[in-house]
Amino acid sequence: MSQLTKHLQPDEKVLWSGKPVLIPFIFSGLIVIPVIGIVWLIFATFFVLSALSMGANIFPFVFFSLFVLLMGLGIIVGPLLVELLRYKNTEYMITDQRIIAQTGAIGIDTRFVELNKIQEVYVTVGWLDKLYGTGSIVAVTAGFVPVGAPSPYNPLVRPALKAISHPYEVQKLLQEAIRKVSSSKDKI
Repeated sequence: MSQLTKHLQPDEKVLWSGKPVLIPFIFSGLIVIPVIGIVWLIFATFFVLSALSMGANIFPFVFFSLFVLLMGLGIIVGPLLVELLRYKNTEYMITDQRIIAQTGAIGIDTRFVELNKIQEVYVTVGWLDKLYGTGSIVAVTAGFVPVGAPSPYNPLVRPALKAISHPYEVQKLLQEAIRKVSSSKDKI
């Protein structure tokens, strides 16, 4: 049972709901950060070995070396842990009236976009998405300013249903729901 059902209006009908696929969700935006951490660790290892070969004072050197190595591991592992926490809390829903997107690592961010406010819907498929058959759906509203890639940290691009299976099928479903809302609005 979806946690998002508590946000539904009495007359609202769920058309689709789901969670992202784990691997593309976690790793799609993290390629650069682990690379920086690995480069940091290589540098730190080279530095430690060079200093030891030159006869550095062992006590402060060991303390400093552990700090530098732990920083490198933190750069690699920290963002992955945050993304795992976000994955646990991420859920999407499309109803006959709106899109509901929930995510967050510690706090929960729930976004609601009325279907009649959506001007365009598009799908982005990255290289990792191609491997897993996933993609992200972005709904563009009137106040949309295209800055960067869809991200929970970028408030100008929303909502993005990130790393979902069968994104083109979900896009068609969403566009049909938008057409129904706009045609019923035109009749009034």
